[in-house]
Amino acid sequence: MRTYFLKIFYPINLYEKSHNKCVFLKEVSKKLNLNTEIIHKDIFTVKNIETGTIMSRAFKPMPVILNLVRENFKKYKNIIFFMGSSGKKILNQTLKKWELDYEVKKSLTSDESFILNIQKIRKKN
Repeated sequence: MRTYFLKIFYPINLYEKSHNKCVFLKEVSKKLNLNTEIIHKDIFTVKNIETGTIMSRAFKPMPVILNLVRENFKKYKNIIFFMGSSGKKILNQTLKKWELDYEVKKSLTSDESFILNIQKIRKKN
């Protein structure tokens, strides 16, 4: 089994609406000395967010996240999705309603998984 370590230089904002999960995230972040800010808010209620990279894994279906980004984010650099074994099917279904400028990267953890890096999103009419 491979182990990967990531040194985080940029602050990471984590939105979480559950109080208990926020407490847990703060404890873990402090113990691991991570550069994170835990924001106790429902991400769906926050508007005009400006950020760099948006990352999602097993949060909501891809179209829901794309709508969230389109409606609530004022500025972002890219969106990263960690896609599992059903990722190709999900991507193909999403492309029926969305135009995406993206690139696919091979996963290090599974031959069936991949990482999707999206730079631009547009909803089809």
